[in-house]
Amino acid sequence: MIKNKKIIVFDFDGVVCDSTDECMVTSWNAWEEWETRDNFRDDLSEFTEDDKLNFRKVRPRVRGAGEYYILRRAFSEGISIDNQEVYDELEEQWQENIEPFKTIFFKAREKLRRDDVNAWIDLHPVFNGVVEVMKTLNNQNRLYIATLKDAKSVRLILENKGLDMKKDRLLDQAQITSKLQALDRYRKQIGCDKKDMIFIDDNVTHLLEPKNAGYDVFLTVWGETIDEYLHIAKIQNIQLLDNCTKLIDHEK
Repeated sequence: MIKNKKIIVFDFDGVVCDSTDECMVTSWNAWEEWETRDNFRDDLSEFTEDDKLNFRKVRPRVRGAGEYYILRRAFSEGISIDNQEVYDELEEQWQENIEPFKTIFFKAREKLRRDDVNAWIDLHPVFNGVVEVMKTLNNQNRLYIATLKDAKSVRLILENKGLDMKKDRLLDQAQITSKLQALDRYRKQIGCDKKDMIFIDDNVTHLLEPKNAGYDVFLTVWGETIDEYLHIAKIQNIQLLDNCTKLIDHEK
């Protein structure tokens, strides 16, 4: 543990990169398989501008791969997801399908990646300056990742940008079911106190448990932050992070 310098735990999708386009293509293909159809797509040009807009509007609410079932079924049935309450109600209603859909989703992602890995990586533009900050933190032994994405995807994207994460500093969907679980595991692994860690995520629902458990959390707002999440953050007294470079100087 580096004295006076906190450990920074990053979420990945929506914090490090914008994975919306890749998730739109992958979830479409997964839904086609779920519905036993074969109208598979591998190019953004196959989606209308309305498709892209509607998906991008709801995508930030998704907390894990299986939940793309909620988006795809809602789109298919013409259900509008206008707030978190509607989303959570649909999640509860369709809960039994989320885990099976996750398996199909990752299968569809693997095929898309295998067919053209460079094109697949290009579907994940990284946010300006974030990887540079991560490299600095990594060199200081302060960088950790907690994500419900799969580790293979994370590593491929980061390695393409020149960042190689140590194996014990990346927890993914196969190892954790919540961000709080990841933080607790890292805290025990590192041997530090909760006050020595910072967790950043673009989904405010991922920050509530860690904050209530005593961790220092920030809602990142350099991506596509839902106004409702800003409101929840204000009510819950969750700090906003608008510039990743602030993490380098935090608590010096």
